[in-house]
Amino acid sequence: MKKLLITVTLLTLFTILYLSFRVPQAQASLAQVQHQYRQDVDQLREQTLALQQQARSFDQNSIEQLQETHLKTRLAYKRIEAFINYYDAFAVNKNLNGAPLPKTEPAVAEVFIVEPTGLQVLDELIFSDDPMVEKKEIVKHANKLAGVYQKMAMRQQTIQLEHRHVFEACRQELVRIFTLGVTGFDTPGSVNALPEAAVAMQSVSDAVAAYYPLIISAETDLVSETEVIFENAIQYVEENDDFDSFDRLIFLVDYINPLYEAIYNIHVTTGVEMVDEVNPIPMPFNYEATNLFDTDFLNLKYFSNLDLDHPNAEKRLELGRYLFFDPVLSSTNDRSCASCHQPGKAFTDGEKLSLATGNNGTVTRNSPTLLNAAYAEKFFYDLRGLNLEKQSKHVIFDEKEFDTNFAEILDKLGQSEEYKTLFEEAYSDQPDYTFSAATVTNALAYYTASLQALNSPFDQYVRGESEEMSEEVRLGFNVFMGKGACGTCHFAPTFNGSVPPLYSESESEILGVPETADNKQLDDDIGRIGNHFPRDNAPFYKHSFKTVTVRNIELTAPYMHNGIYENLEQVIDFYNKGGGAGMGLDVPYQTLPDAPLNLTDEEQKALIAFMKSLTDHTATTHFTAPETLPTFDDQASLNQRPIGGSY
Repeated sequence: MKKLLITVTLLTLFTILYLSFRVPQAQASLAQVQHQYRQDVDQLREQTLALQQQARSFDQNSIEQLQETHLKTRLAYKRIEAFINYYDAFAVNKNLNGAPLPKTEPAVAEVFIVEPTGLQVLDELIFSDDPMVEKKEIVKHANKLAGVYQKMAMRQQTIQLEHRHVFEACRQELVRIFTLGVTGFDTPGSVNALPEAAVAMQSVSDAVAAYYPLIISAETDLVSETEVIFENAIQYVEENDDFDSFDRLIFLVDYINPLYEAIYNIHVTTGVEMVDEVNPIPMPFNYEATNLFDTDFLNLKYFSNLDLDHPNAEKRLELGRYLFFDPVLSSTNDRSCASCHQPGKAFTDGEKLSLATGNNGTVTRNSPTLLNAAYAEKFFYDLRGLNLEKQSKHVIFDEKEFDTNFAEILDKLGQSEEYKTLFEEAYSDQPDYTFSAATVTNALAYYTASLQALNSPFDQYVRGESEEMSEEVRLGFNVFMGKGACGTCHFAPTFNGSVPPLYSESESEILGVPETADNKQLDDDIGRIGNHFPRDNAPFYKHSFKTVTVRNIELTAPYMHNGIYENLEQVIDFYNKGGGAGMGLDVPYQTLPDAPLNLTDEEQKALIAFMKSLTDHTATTHFTAPETLPTFDDQASLNQRPIGGSY
């Protein structure tokens, strides 16, 4: 008993001593990060004022000085990028470093155009062919930047950082560096991406290093290993500063992913709470993921808005699978979701334009893949579908697709005792809505959300599960993420238009897609501007279409919203020439740069090889139709309906 008492006493003393060191040290670590951040916020304030002054006075002989001042301002921004985006992302995107494209105000029900401004706009203007021609615009945007940032800086100086936020912001910044930094997205004019990446990386390293003293002696290897990776990463970027030849695959595999994991491990070791412990609302990312290409890097719960942990989740998914392959949902009982979204074709149909129901010609657009479709803010090429559940309604009501309504669907399904039982089992906790339009769309959403295909050869290599990677694929990835600028619209790792680092916004682009493959006339599909949302009824959304994924693109021909290109060679040729505008078509608001990419034949072939490496072949065999469909007791003719419908 005496020994036990002594042991307990010693443990208590050790705990007190440990905490007496740990708590002040944690406070000191946070204070160090806070102090540095406030200094960096002030440094950017001084730089914006210097840029403003330089913009007002530059002439033909001082353009280089203006450019140098601008680059210094951008580097100062990169020092604070992690935290200012974490705390004030909307203002950053709107006024400080948003893409140089007009947008509409999302919070109003009318068209209120927000013109682009900030560092990216200035980057294009100051590094244009003749900045003197753009002087008026340069002065305007430099004045606005200086004025707006003064207010932003005042707010940032009052923000009290929190331990958890430091780690979260640093990991988000690593994603941003890789997806928006080294791709050139952030630097559309200067292409000064790599020096900026080095500065951003250094700022993350400094913030994380403040917490090294908190890590107990048993974890000294974690500290030393993390320090070495940071040093080597920064050195690698600084020594390999040619944008076109920079090896982004080495950067990803050897530096970004290891650091993404290391910061998580340091976060765990410090004992600082995790986001899931304090925030019950699903986030777009899974914080516990340690690799940008982990299958659960993005949080399916967030994107699907479904309770995937519900006790009946599997039953709802299985009901959704029956409904997906059942032509009884259509007015003619011969068209199902699987008609246009066939598993063997990566959930497309192989048609230029999908066939309309009842031999009524075609629908207006090509069938996009449903694999990984859940990872988006909105759905359909024109972004009219607001979530996974609501998007099915557009198909059900469309006279060229299912041409029906929920009353008719429920009336038919209600004549099947099997279906009624499936609904009752799947939605037993919702007695008032067990058999309803809501549960039909919900079940379909469960099935659609399950269509995950993130296990391609490229994924396996980046996750360290395979050592096989051809030099051609490596070159193709680097072209995709660098010289070809594909990665500035098809963002890794989803390779669609979901914008990192949160992936919670879906982008659309105007490419100038022609009517036919001879590239002589612009297609007349007006795209996003015609989706019936007032906020999208702006001229710069005409002919704008959702940026769909290039994952599994090997299986989804023909290509583009109108299916005009039969193979990937034609698609690459279209982009290589600068899209529609680059080929001489009149495309007033084309968001794709109209200058030729000047890709060599080798680079074009490599680009295709990389995209083919994103094919998850297991998806075409894993997701299969049910062997049978529920029967109808008094409808013998319905029991002869083909699984998946006829097409």
